[in-house]
Amino acid sequence: MPDGRDLRVKVAAEDVKASHSAGFDAALDQALLAASDLGQTGEFRVSVEFWADIEVTNPGRIQAYGVTLTPQP
Repeated sequence: MPDGRDLRVKVAAEDVKASHSAGFDAALDQALLAASDLGQTGEFRVSVEFWADIEVTNPGRIQAYGVTLTPQP
């Protein structure tokens, strides 16, 4: 759960042309590039949570792919 130390990023679905895995890969890449925003330096452990913003219609669709990085003790 986000507690102020977490880093959340998302990538708009229209920016992803290949597949769902490409969307989650792009979000993870952005999160790793922004990892210094977590306020730690050097090597440290994080948990990675993948999530999506969806629109429920018929058919439904993903609107954004997201990743949350949470530092671990």
